Amino acid sequence: MLSRDIHYGKPTVANAIDHLDIFLKEVKRSEKIVEVITGYGSTGGTSKIKNAVIERLEELKAQKYIKDYICGNELDIFNFKYQNFKYRDLIPEKVKKIQNNGAIYIVL
Repeated sequence: MLSRDIHYGKPTVANAIDHLDIFLKEVKRSEKIVEVITGYGSTGGTSKIKNAVIERLEELKAQKYIKDYICGNELDIFNFKYQNFKYRDLIPEKVKKIQNNGAIYIVL
């Protein structure tokens, strides 16, 4: 699974979204699932980048550009979204065990 850290170097939210769009365009035809590292807001409690990425992914999902996504902190068998996530078999077991709060897994 390919991964891209879009919060490295503390970019603006707009720059991070640009990096997300470029990354997805680059991998759309070659990958089934990718990981995007957004950070989880350890310094301020919430991650502006993560929230903006989720908003962008909702737009892309509505446009059918991506199939679905799930946040790392939702990779829990007791989580309702995880239970209903039909692509969970695409996520490697070692990733499921980590439950990275600062990662989002995107199904292309």
